Amino acid sequence: GLHYQGFLPPMTLIIGYGRTPYTDISFREMLRKSMSSGPQYPHDQMPQSPPSPNFCLTASKSHLESFLRTIVYIQSTNNYGGIEGVVPETAFRCLLTRLDQHRDEYPDAKAHNRIFYFALPFTVWPHVCKLIKLKCMSDSGFNRLVLEKPFGRDTVSAMAVSESMKGEFTEDQLYRVDRYLGKEIIENLLVMRFANRFFSPIWNRENIKNVQIIVKEPIEVSSQESQYFDSQGIIRDVVQNHLLQLMALIAMDKPATLSQEDIRDEKLKVLRCIQEIRQEDIVIAQYTEGHGKKSYQEQVESFAPGSCTPTFCMMVLRINNERWDGVPFILKAGKGLNERRSEVRIQLRDVPGDLFAGEKGQGPNEFVLRMQPEEELYMKMTIKKPGLGMHIVASEMQLTDHWRQTQIAKSNAGISPRRAYERLIMDIIHGYQSHFVRHDELIAAWKVLTPILEKIELGVIPMDSYPFKSRGPGAAERLRQSTGHVASIVPKDQVPLGSRDDLSSLMEGLINI
Repeated sequence: GLHYQGFLPPMTLIIGYGRTPYTDISFREMLRKSMSSGPQYPHDQMPQSPPSPNFCLTASKSHLESFLRTIVYIQSTNNYGGIEGVVPETAFRCLLTRLDQHRDEYPDAKAHNRIFYFALPFTVWPHVCKLIKLKCMSDSGFNRLVLEKPFGRDTVSAMAVSESMKGEFTEDQLYRVDRYLGKEIIENLLVMRFANRFFSPIWNRENIKNVQIIVKEPIEVSSQESQYFDSQGIIRDVVQNHLLQLMALIAMDKPATLSQEDIRDEKLKVLRCIQEIRQEDIVIAQYTEGHGKKSYQEQVESFAPGSCTPTFCMMVLRINNERWDGVPFILKAGKGLNERRSEVRIQLRDVPGDLFAGEKGQGPNEFVLRMQPEEELYMKMTIKKPGLGMHIVASEMQLTDHWRQTQIAKSNAGISPRRAYERLIMDIIHGYQSHFVRHDELIAAWKVLTPILEKIELGVIPMDSYPFKSRGPGAAERLRQSTGHVASIVPKDQVPLGSRDDLSSLMEGLINI
């Protein structure tokens, strides 16, 4: 999307470097197939009107080919540096040659900037950093490293990797990616909180009853990712980065400025105030067979028989500070669940002396920030039902209606929404790190989760189960209810905007009674 809109520098060269035996042609063909799956412009034409910078264009054939011509591939001849601490003389030689060739093609360029994107296991980062520092650095521009999760397995490993990389690169050269931080609706969260007068007075323990942060996926762990996932689990894969980062953004105090360091300082304060997770405040589980799919245990039996890796987790976190003391933050993530949904739900306390308490249609106010399947922001509230009687009904106030209508119109015109990675790549190019995780944030997040991960691996936390394509284990519903969360359903275009889990749990409760 950045290339089609002209946001990439015209002299950009993208080099794929790995051990897979691709050529330039076969590598481009692989990319062409993956990028040609979406809708295309008819007759190889782009829209006449200039696109909004908030959207990326689906490529026509000519624009796709233009982008592919900026990409080359080099097959690695080394194993990320070989023996620990030893850097072979031949390592990265071909890569350096190609980088120097590109530099020499543009002798009049003011700077030759280089971005190194690590799609590598964190265990080899130190070796690769040493190779890059010795052989591939630009001496006439910036050098930046982009790091994909996982950022370690626990506090000790994360600290060890970070410290070893510090010897080669400074913190302002490191960009730890969390794609959720680049989502449009999450960027809206900061604006919503700090640009609107009526949010500030209620964003605290006196008015907010609980917060839910949910990431649900209906798919199983694929065969391609099964070994990776079994080594990580849902807590390391989703909770440690995505959910804790979202929690920090929701709970942080107003930063002094919008500078990247001020924002990250406030997030760090939140992470450091999270109390130790109690054993009764966490539920972990694995999916069993269902809907024609194998159980997780069957999927990993060949290489990890008896695996204790959770595919589902719900945990309740508490922040020990003046703003949030006593407010439960409910974090839920899982695979093999009944739907694809990612959202933040902030439920407010009941109205003091509520005149309509107990009446049908009355429910708590909620702010909902939905990231998937479609991004939207709305507020749930109680209004009078139209008619002569005094009947109330739960309704919603759509806060992003114009934005959503614009999305739909552009989608119908062949323009797809801007992806989170486009924003993040633009930030990397411009050196803006607000949407990336700083070293001390990373360590603080691991300190929250490492003690409970150790208990899970020791078998102290019992492993529950749930059928594939279900809502998850019943123990998770009971844990959610124990926090005081109240179910509330708001219909919108025949799609419940409230949690479908809530409705199902209500029905279960009635049956149990």
